[in-house]
Parts: sequence; C-alpha cells; structure tokens
Amino acid sequence: METHPTHVNLKKFQGALLGTFVGDALGMPVEGMDHDAILAKYEGPIRDMEPGRLRAGSYTDDTEMMIGLAEALADKGEVDCAVIGERFVDNFHAERGYGPATKKVIAELQKGAKWDEPGRKVYDGAGSFGNGAPMRIAPLGCFFFDRLDMIREAAEACSSITHTHPLGMEGGVVQALAVALAVGMDPVKRFAPVEFADILLNFTNKADYLKPLASVREFLKRKKRPEVHEVVKVVGNDVKAYTSCPAAIYSFLRNWASFELTVVYAVNLGGDTDTIGAMAGALAGGYHGVDAIPRRWLEALDNEGKGRDYVMELGKRLWETKSTKA
Repeated sequence: METHPTHVNLKKFQGALLGTFVGDALGMPVEGMDHDAILAKYEGPIRDMEPGRLRAGSYTDDTEMMIGLAEALADKGEVDCAVIGERFVDNFHAERGYGPATKKVIAELQKGAKWDEPGRKVYDGAGSFGNGAPMRIAPLGCFFFDRLDMIREAAEACSSITHTHPLGMEGGVVQALAVALAVGMDPVKRFAPVEFADILLNFTNKADYLKPLASVREFLKRKKRPEVHEVVKVVGNDVKAYTSCPAAIYSFLRNWASFELTVVYAVNLGGDTDTIGAMAGALAGGYHGVDAIPRRWLEALDNEGKGRDYVMELGKRLWETKSTKA
C-alpha cells in the first residue's frame, strides 16, 4: 500500500533541503549588495558558487539551522521544540553569520534556558520580525505536506524558539505552507502560479504579508515581467520576514519551470541574498526534486562535516521518518 501519492517522493524531500543549501551558498558572497552592484561585480548575474565571507559553496546560518530542524523532525517524528532547540545549540557556529537576535537566543539555550523562554526576551520582549524562521522551515513544510491543517500550529511553534514577534512567526508559517504546497504538487501536471499565490493570500491574516503577496499576484498576471528594481521597491528584499519571504515566493512562481532560473533570479534581487536564495531554492527543490539542481552547483557545495552528502542523507532520513508515520 502506498503511503504517499507517487509523485511525492524521496527526491522532493532531498530537493527542498539541498535547494535551501544551494540557494544559501549561491547568495552568500553577494549578501548586502544591491542588484546593480552584483551585475557590475560579476559582469552580469551571479550564476556560480563564488567565495565571500566564507569559502565558495559554503552555507550560512540559514542552512545550519535548517539542518537542526530536519534532524529533530527525522529523529522524533514530530515537532518537539525542546529537541529542535538542542539541535540549534549543537550545530551552532557563529562564523556562519547568525543574526543578533538568534545569537542571543542560542546563548541563553546554551546556559540551560527552556526552549520557549529566550525568544520572548529578544528586543525587550517584542521579539524579532526578521527572516530567521522562514529561512530554516523547509523540513517542516516537507513533513506536513499532507497535513496543511497543521501547518500554522507547527510552524508557529518552531518559529517561536527564536522569533516570537507575530510577523516573524508568520514568515515561518507562510514559507512552510509554500514549501508544503510545492512538495505536494505533481511537476508533470499543470502549474498555476496565480492560484498558488491566492492560496497564500487566503491563508495569512497579517496585513504586512497581504500587501507584498498581493503585489506578487499582480506581477504574475502581467504579460510583461516587471523590472527587478520594481520588484525590489514594491515587494522588498531585506531581512524583514514579510519582505524577503514574498520575494522568494515570487522568484519561484515567476520561474517555476526551472530550479536554476528560480535561484538565479532570487539571488540577483540583491539585499538579503543568501536567505532569499535559500527560501526560493527550498520551493523549487521541493517542487522539482533534487535531480533538477544543476550538477555544477551540487559538486561545488562544501562537503565537509554536515555538508552536501550529509544533507542528502538527512533528506532521506526525513523521508523515511515521514513514511513510517503515514
């Protein structure tokens, strides 16, 4: 007896996880640069793994935290925030570029704080609305691809370990749903980007997300693609979850037929390029599967420690855990 629809398979789970890694690594060297600066430096869009603050093909905190979430889900078979927090601490390497809020949370967790305590203290109790939650959420979207009714509760719980601001948590929710939808879709059947955007619009209840997602929908309906500068101006590309998450979703929906075009577009928007690339890569990888990722990119990924092969195997572990629970 099949535990999943035949088009939802191991390769989709691996694609979402490796897609996060690839988008993160491709965007790493141009983080903080604007679109024009990227074009000037590389004499066109960046298309290959380049060195930056880390070696070429290295991942940042985005993928490191994604790995921690995937490990916890694969090991426990459910959302256990205490275990997720432990994995975040175990994997933590400050040099990968963690944001100030997340570093504070991990420092408190290292001291023995309960998983739901430190996040509330960040920014004097207001919490962070940065994109630390959606950047790492791909494994959860995979795990709940067939339980969309559980996405919000699960994503909010995972997000709140580090980001308790409603807008920060909502980024995790919206991106998790987007990944779940992408994983659950059959890539050989008709794809309707506007309908995909409509599902997200109808799901979120935060005005700060409704406006950029509505702009994404409007851009998709245009016969002529908007210029990059218009997308950046209207949707955004900075570290706020409610700008970078819609930017990644637009990158995928505009270029859905190609993993490579999706990630190249996302990274070359400029701004928070590693995170936008990671989120777009998760969507395209979850939709197409790992075989759609260009071999030159996979071969260029760092493979030391918890590198490329580990993430590939982690995708298998996550798939096997999900399959046994179906």
